[in-house]
Amino acid sequence: MRKYEIHLPLTYGDGKPIEQEKMRRVRRELVGIFGSFLVPYGRAWKYEGARYTEIVKIEIITTGDKVPKKRLKVFKEHLRESLQRSDILIMTHRIQLN
Repeated sequence: MRKYEIHLPLTYGDGKPIEQEKMRRVRRELVGIFGSFLVPYGRAWKYEGARYTEIVKIEIITTGDKVPKKRLKVFKEHLRESLQRSDILIMTHRIQLN
């Protein structure tokens, strides 16, 4: 089993929010690649009257190595370009059940 964690920004580098339609498209792509996903939390806070939203973390658990590394790399590059970011953090972990 593998666990994938994708940390998606909710704003562009200039601070403008990423359009909801673009985020819906990313969610549809995730379902197409992984079959399902979980959004356990996002980070948001308020400071001196200003609201900040940093990221949403998406978690996916698959049986076996369902997603080839090349496909994941292509998806990451697509996200990077689409969300206008220099990088997108994607972590993978092997899971062992006892």
